[in-house]
Amino acid sequence: METSSVQRAGGSIKQRLLLRFAAAKKIVGYNWRDKLAKHDPFFNTRDGEAYMRSVGQAHSDPKRGHVDRIEAVTLALEKIAGIDGAEI
Repeated sequence: METSSVQRAGGSIKQRLLLRFAAAKKIVGYNWRDKLAKHDPFFNTRDGEAYMRSVGQAHSDPKRGHVDRIEAVTLALEKIAGIDGAEI
């Protein structure tokens, strides 16, 4: 059976972003939401809180969450964690 380009790339973009999110979250630690809100003013807003909540839910249930929100939170969290997104 032939594999699709998605399978060769390691899953969907959303799945790969969620893996990157999990790695950054592990480094940043338990209070990742508070740290992100202190580091980036956007995440200290109602919209920013909604983004973080959405991504937290998507991490628990990958059917949830929007890929653009996941990307925004993941990139910001990777910055705090000192991860270059290209490393993962």
